[in-house]
Parts: sequence; C-alpha cells; structure tokens
Amino acid sequence: MNYSLVLAVLAGCAYKPGSFAHPQSEFPGQRATVGCLDIAVERRTDLPIGPVLGYQFANRCDHPMTIDLGAVAVVGRNAQGTDVGLRPYDPLAELHPVALDGRNVGGESLAYPTDRAITQICVDVATLVHQGAPQWLCLASTTGTVVGSVP
Repeated sequence: MNYSLVLAVLAGCAYKPGSFAHPQSEFPGQRATVGCLDIAVERRTDLPIGPVLGYQFANRCDHPMTIDLGAVAVVGRNAQGTDVGLRPYDPLAELHPVALDGRNVGGESLAYPTDRAITQICVDVATLVHQGAPQWLCLASTTGTVVGSVP
C-alpha cells in the first residue's frame, strides 16, 4: 500500500484553521475563535419551548481539546430588556464535556426552554472551552444577528 498517498488524502480532509468550512460541515451564523476552537453560533427557528441555537465548531490545533456544551453561558433578553439565564433542554442529562480530536469538526443544536418570548439570545463562546475572557455573540430572533455584550 502507498502510505504517502493515504496520508495526503487524509491531510486533505483535516480542518484548515480559520476557514470555518469543512466538506461535511458548514459554519453559518456568528463566528469566533477561542484558543484552539473556531466556532459559529446560529439562531434557528424557535420551538414552542424556547429558542434554538445551532453550534458548529472545529479544533484548529493538532491535539484534542475539551468542549462543554452544557456549561456554555447563555442569556436571553425579552422585548422589555429583561435578561434571563438560559440552560439547554437536557432531560436525560446527556450533555457532558467531550474531547474533539485535533483538526476535527462537530456540531450540535440545543433548545433553551423559557416561559417568555426571547428577542435576543447571547452566548459567551469562551465558556464552551473554559478559556479566556468572555466573548459574547448575540443573535436576534427575526431581524438577523447582532454582535454585542451582556452586562
């Protein structure tokens, strides 16, 4: 077997840092880089229980890194400007930290239950990997995406 050909083919499939693209994955929404993680967050169509966020992420480094979707700080804001902390819908307690191998990609969609209409939802993407200063991405419900900060 020609191992140099196999390595060349495999290298062509690896994630290219900063590209926010992969043959099997698109990265729609607001984009950010936190340490080894390139991440895009997209607000999807709300469900009756609350807003839904789509996460697409890629490890830009050669070593594995831990991603913790259950620990991501998420804040919803209603039309009156009232903020409420949101937790993902996880009735079976399946969200836990997982390792993402180097140069690999992943994604997940999560619903955030609430009893009020949320006009804007903000995510601190730094909490996804427990690194660095807060890095908030804020997404509006129907008018598009807005990058902002949460007090």
